[in-house]
Order: sequence, then structure tokens, then C-alpha cells
Amino acid sequence: MIKIGCSTLFFWEYPIEEIADIFQDLGLRCMEFFPENPDFWKKRDSLDYVNSLKDVLSKFCLTVHAPYIELNPSSINPYIQKASIMETLWAIELANLYGAKYLTIHPGKRPTSRAPTEDEYIKFYEYLDISLKYAEEKNIILCLENPRKKVNNICYSVEEMKSVLEKFNSKNLKMTLDFAHARENSSNFVDELHEQIKNVHISGVIDNKDHYPLRYSMVDFSEPLKKLVHEYGYKNCINLELNDLNYNKELSNQPFKKRLNRKRWPTLESKTFLKARDEKISEVIKEIEYLEELIGK
Repeated sequence: MIKIGCSTLFFWEYPIEEIADIFQDLGLRCMEFFPENPDFWKKRDSLDYVNSLKDVLSKFCLTVHAPYIELNPSSINPYIQKASIMETLWAIELANLYGAKYLTIHPGKRPTSRAPTEDEYIKFYEYLDISLKYAEEKNIILCLENPRKKVNNICYSVEEMKSVLEKFNSKNLKMTLDFAHARENSSNFVDELHEQIKNVHISGVIDNKDHYPLRYSMVDFSEPLKKLVHEYGYKNCINLELNDLNYNKELSNQPFKKRLNRKRWPTLESKTFLKARDEKISEVIKEIEYLEELIGK
């Protein structure tokens, strides 16, 4: 059976306990837990609160996503790089506490729209050295996520991701494949690195923007996804990573992106203004059904 999950960030405005209840009601087997969910983030220094969630989160095949907002492990600003390292070490402890085997981390980048220099790579490798040492102590596998194809991003290409994984050659460093980030290059990632892929993010791409509903994606991920599951035997979590800002007013109180082709977007069946929570549940149900159909049970 396919192990489908969802990112907690899609339900960012709700407490983690309520998100867990929603996921259980939806029959989700997996959860990608983002500690940067606002409710958790505000209480992260309360050991009683953090520990209280162990039973709640133990009901899922859990993966954790290390903090990344405002951070950059390749920053040549020593304060930003140190903060990135410390937050990843904290996330490793959190994953260990909650019984998660895999922790998604982001590669570094150059903060300007220019190709990374040797300095950025030195900082990135330093970040990985420190993080991997602690991950090995805690028996956590770090999964490096492929970013969008941008000139300043590290590891957006199959070749560079493969090079970094081979450079460190560690059983504690693998990969999170984000299909939407990979776009049309998904098949190459699957063919070249299927043995290294231990976690999956998936969402749709519309007008070259990601984290839209998968069922309306302008990029077809069916073949590489089926190949990963059926030919290469991927058995870990496939996590929906949706952004509620990409929906219409009824769901997120935000208008469509201007570049979105409205003709491709169906109106919600209900004419009434439902609560955002109920609409998000309805949306995830549709995505689960589509993903199951896409892969084949």
C-alpha cells in the first residue's frame, strides 16, 4: 500500500494536535512535520510541550523537515551559517525524540543571483560535516532536498546532487526528491539516484510555479513516480507539499496569482464560504485520491 502523507505547513494556522487529528481522519499514514509551524515554533522552548507531542506524533510514519526559513547553510556570514547549523542540530534531536528516521535538510545557496563560489561550497561542506557527525550519533538519516533550478542554488541538478552524495559517501546522508522542484528533470533524478531517495515531496506545477494541487499540474509526474514505486521499489513516504497561498479566496483569502491560467482552474463545487479548515481537508482528500490513482495501489 502507498504510504501517503502531507506537510503540516498546509495547515499552518492550526495547533499540531489538531493537525494530527485531521491527518488521522484522512487516513494519512505519513506526516512531514515542520517545526516552523507557528503554533509549535512559539512553544519550542517548552520541554513539557515538546514532550507532550510524542504520543500524538507516534501515530504516523514521521519525517521531520529542518528549519530553513531565513537560514542558509552556505552563508559566508558566520552568524547565519552558525544559526543554520544550530537549528539543524536541534532538528536532529527533535527527530530522535519523535522517533523519525529521516530529516529533510536544504542545501546551501549564494544569496545573490549568481553562481555559488568556492566560499559557499566550503561553508556548505562544513555544515554537512558537522550535521552528519551529530546525525550519526543520533542514528538519523539526513535527506538533502533538491531545490528549484536557479543559478545560485546548490544541488538543483542531478549531477551536483550525485556528486555531493558521493563526496560524503555516508549511510546517514541520502536524498529527499521534490518532484515539483525537479520539474521535467524528475525522471533523471529517479533513474540516477533512486537508491539514494528516502523521502518524497510532491505537488503540482502551474505556470512554472510549484506547490499547486498535483491534479492540475502542467508537468506530468506520472511516469517517474510510477517508475520510482513500481520498478525501483520505493516504499517510504510520499508527502504532499501544498501551499495554501496558491488557492483562491474561499480557501486562503488570497487571490489567484496573476500569472495563473484561470481556464485550467475549476471553481469549488460549493457556492458557500466554508471554513478554511474544511476546505483544506476537502482539498487533501482530492489530492490523495488523485495520487493513489496516479500511482496505482
